[in-house]
Amino acid sequence: MAQSTPTHVIDVESEISCPADKMYDLLKNQLTQLPVVFPEIYKNAQVLEGDGKSLGSVRRWTYVIHHTSDEILVVDEKLTEVDDEKRALTLSAVGGDLLKTHKRFDVRVVVNQKGTGSVVKWHIIFEKVDENDPHPDPYLEIFDNIHKKFEQHFHK
Repeated sequence: MAQSTPTHVIDVESEISCPADKMYDLLKNQLTQLPVVFPEIYKNAQVLEGDGKSLGSVRRWTYVIHHTSDEILVVDEKLTEVDDEKRALTLSAVGGDLLKTHKRFDVRVVVNQKGTGSVVKWHIIFEKVDENDPHPDPYLEIFDNIHKKFEQHFHK
């Protein structure tokens, strides 16, 4: 009988100077600009289904995680939650390299106002195919840098 692997949640949060509504808008509507904003990691972004911004849209990302290797990776992700009131998005892996080692890989980002800036919280909800498969910690560092890169790029 196959043994089930547990679901894990890891997260990171950062304070930034960008107002919450603006940062949420950038993450929701400009995410496909990552190859321009963060080219050292993101090599390409394609919209496969939908408009790339609304619920049900599917995007394909080509990227590199330098901490583990310089291998080019691909993931197809579907926008499975859009909550404008809570400034929350959830993206779920539906194809590509991540699903070789993970049965489930969801990323949830929530942006909250704090003073004149905001707090960005990233959560990775995942289930490994095998407990010996790599832990997705490098992704937290990448996600934690996305909003910083957007803030730098769009405040030039």
